[in-house]
Amino acid sequence: MDQSNNLKKVLIVDDEDMTRVLLTHILQRMRVDGLEVLLAEDGEEAVRMANTERPGLILLDVLLPKMNGYDVCQRVRRIADYSPYVVILTARGNSNDRQRAEAIGANDFMTKPFNPARLMNQLSQIWGL
Repeated sequence: MDQSNNLKKVLIVDDEDMTRVLLTHILQRMRVDGLEVLLAEDGEEAVRMANTERPGLILLDVLLPKMNGYDVCQRVRRIADYSPYVVILTARGNSNDRQRAEAIGANDFMTKPFNPARLMNQLSQIWGL
């Protein structure tokens, strides 16, 4: 991971309010100093926010309005001098989805409903806690 990235700036991308609230709550429970949570409801908004805010971590749903999560990940990977840690979160958990996520440059893949403890553990590793 590029050390210039702000890992404590997290972009949550999901079109479901409850998922955004749940992920925000999980992040807040981790009590990471300086944590900043950004929210996007669709793929176009996610790409815009990634480009302007440069979060170091993106939690990204696949099934989104305007642009799916795979396309968002590909667009984010094309942003110059920017390499965030991208976790794909999706209800679609077959091996083709996992392989596609890896092929487009996602760092991790979790199926919904996700295990909050596993997500917290993964984030702890990313943040070096």
